[in-house]
Amino acid sequence: MVGIVDEALPQGDQDALNISSYKNALVDFIKRTDTPMTIGVQGEWGSGKTSLLNQIWSDLEKFNQEDDSIDDFKQIWINSWEHSLLCSPEECLMKIINEIILELLDADTDKKRSDKIKDGVNNIMKGALRIGSSLTLGSAAVQTVDEIFSDNSNSIKELREQLKQLVAEIKKLPTNRYGKIIIYVDDLDRIEPKDAVSILELLKNIFNIQDCVFVLAIDYQVVVKGLVGKFGKPTPENDWEFRAFFDKIIQLPFSMPMGNYDIANYVIGLLDKINFYAGEDQLDEELIDKFVSKSIGGNPRSIKRLINSLALIKILNDIEDGDKSDGALTDKNTAMVMFAMVCLQIAHPEIYQLFADNPNYKDWNEELAYRETQGKEESDENWEKNFKQAIATDNFNEEWEKCLFRVCYLNPRRRSKASDISEFISIFDEEFDDKVDIISLIERALGQTAVTSVSSKENPNVRPPKGSYKPHFVSGYDAWVQNKIEKYDLDKKYPDFPSKECENTIKKYIEVLKSDPYNAVDFDSSKKMNEHASNYVLKYAGGISVYYKNKKIGAISAYISNKIERIYIETSAHPKHDCAPLIFTKSDIEFDHQRKIREIDEDNKIIKGDGYRAEFKTTNFVPGEKNLSEELIRFMIDESTETKSIPEVAESMVTSKKIEGLVEDFKTKRKDSKEYRYAVDFLRNYFDETSKKKINL
Repeated sequence: MVGIVDEALPQGDQDALNISSYKNALVDFIKRTDTPMTIGVQGEWGSGKTSLLNQIWSDLEKFNQEDDSIDDFKQIWINSWEHSLLCSPEECLMKIINEIILELLDADTDKKRSDKIKDGVNNIMKGALRIGSSLTLGSAAVQTVDEIFSDNSNSIKELREQLKQLVAEIKKLPTNRYGKIIIYVDDLDRIEPKDAVSILELLKNIFNIQDCVFVLAIDYQVVVKGLVGKFGKPTPENDWEFRAFFDKIIQLPFSMPMGNYDIANYVIGLLDKINFYAGEDQLDEELIDKFVSKSIGGNPRSIKRLINSLALIKILNDIEDGDKSDGALTDKNTAMVMFAMVCLQIAHPEIYQLFADNPNYKDWNEELAYRETQGKEESDENWEKNFKQAIATDNFNEEWEKCLFRVCYLNPRRRSKASDISEFISIFDEEFDDKVDIISLIERALGQTAVTSVSSKENPNVRPPKGSYKPHFVSGYDAWVQNKIEKYDLDKKYPDFPSKECENTIKKYIEVLKSDPYNAVDFDSSKKMNEHASNYVLKYAGGISVYYKNKKIGAISAYISNKIERIYIETSAHPKHDCAPLIFTKSDIEFDHQRKIREIDEDNKIIKGDGYRAEFKTTNFVPGEKNLSEELIRFMIDESTETKSIPEVAESMVTSKKIEGLVEDFKTKRKDSKEYRYAVDFLRNYFDETSKKKINL
């Protein structure tokens, strides 16, 4: 497969976004709810509303076939956009009612009776269409609704009454097997907002039919736009009027849970379909999620566009290389950087172009910003205040980040996304190994992705507000292992994963945490962290993380690298050891900095590397080759707990922020100053290999 069709998830297909718990809740509600009931499935265009409706339909159909304990569900699908083409909202409503009636008649085994009703409906429709074609729209919509359903009107009123009677009669038929009628109304947000609102106003007149559940797929913002002519532009003062209109129609609002989508799983599945990557190491799902969440966001339609761009780029590169065999990328870093640059290209084409012109973002400075903006940002009356506030944060305290803030400032949309863009670019420093020449990879990716660059129009599908994303956690060790196997097809590629030695190591780590005095509990997503029965909580996601009072203190995981199974452990540094990495001589386990400052060039004031997450130290080893004793595990947990629970210890920690401050002093202070000399000496000693401490454990 070389492209992904932008269509809803077909009925019965597996949901890669992993929101089945939400779907199951809606299905159960529909099964058990009293009627009449109207459910509004809300979400932006492309967020997966139709896919969710398809899954609900499929589950209820399966229930019809397999469960005889209660009556079946008669399901009817209405595409409102198709009915609205080249006709007024009133005519659209009549077509919808007509389709519902005809669908219901299929449930009537008495064909003579069914044909007689069809003839009557056709006669009503002819008269109704004549009336509907002469009705006025616009500001008179509400008045029109009242008139068309008044006692003096006949056509639509008769159709509505016919619909009510038909539902009631079908319920009484001895051959009827249906207990409820489920009517799905899809694609309302594809209709002109003003007309969509008019259709909703008309539809509400049939929502009170007994034994019927209406499920509407609608974007609330479309409703708001359609009501501007009635209530004016939305303001805090008139917001309740927009909500009141919606609430009068919808009895159960449901918002698509985009913040809980398993984006990494969804993206990796689509990348597999286009054969994008076939390296030995698995793509990093957490890294994929970071790139997506800080750029195009979790909208499935935007993600499909991303995948199609990558598919075209891959084909073009194959052809240019003389390889037409659809060869996939095999280098993980190359694949991830290309993926990132296409994310940026789609979400923020102007920033992508800034990269295209200046690939080494570390060299971005005020001079470059002036070339891009001509200093126009400083003409804004609030510039000085906003700029001062921005550079006081971690997102805009480096020179390249200050440049980025200036470039983003003139465009209101880019300004609102400036922090996300800064965090997106920072991922290159935070997540790629020091041995990786990230600038060269970016330059290569820019050359390969230019074919899909579009700079004249921005993508409207953006990420929900910061903080709305929630990582996907599984419950317990067994579920964690199974999740890893399923996500990476390890049962096919590495059928022996996890090995006995690997399981023994990780289970020992968990067992120690679940014993006295820690008594750790598994994370329950239905609870807040402080609502758990213990101060120690285990979260199972990409790795197994340990939290003490909602603060991470360590982690353990297993992964495959170059076809070799490895254990990864993360633990807090401690000031009593000068926050240095520890060597456990008895266990032969050696920890190191997550990232290092590798070189300090005083002549040119250049530093290579960084002190990413200085608060933690890490190790990895082949299971069975090292002895992770219970004594060592308790040592790590106890010391890590102290760094979070004792204020004096916490204040003495060497943090990433401290390292960044020292790097800044090195770059900006005079060489003969105390600050400069302290920064150089501290950084050299702190990252020196000989600074590691030995512990006899």
